[in-house]
Amino acid sequence: MPRITRWLGAFGWRPLVDVVPGGYQVNLTKPEQRLIRDSMDELRVMLADHDPDTKRLFPTAYVEHPQLDAEYQKLVNDDLRQGQLDALDVVDQTMDGQVIDRAQAESWMRAVNGVRLALGTRLDVSEEPLVALDPDDPQLRDRIAYEVLNQVLGAFISALSS
Repeated sequence: MPRITRWLGAFGWRPLVDVVPGGYQVNLTKPEQRLIRDSMDELRVMLADHDPDTKRLFPTAYVEHPQLDAEYQKLVNDDLRQGQLDALDVVDQTMDGQVIDRAQAESWMRAVNGVRLALGTRLDVSEEPLVALDPDDPQLRDRIAYEVLNQVLGAFISALSS
């Protein structure tokens, strides 16, 4: 199951996101990095293909007025899409554990949350907590990614709040 911290032997527990001099350090294992990188690459494709699972990244502004909402979407969708792609680039460039600044940490949060929202839509995630993963579930990889991304987002929220 995902974790908030990792055991480092005699040094104790290490958070996923450490507050360090000069900023923040992301402490992901190689498998976690691969899972997150793969999920983010998938989001890039989904954004390029205008996949319906990305709908939560482009919120409706005018629920009662579809014509106004269509105009709003024309105005903002390209900027929202580019902002998400820029955030994905930051994660890709800083995943190796280097110290990142607050703006980069906020980009991490945006990218992680974007992937979470797309996966959550695909998986039809509810408010009910996930009790156990079914090894026979055809969406197991996405469910694991969703849980890991939840942990990473929570770690960033905690680190940036401290």
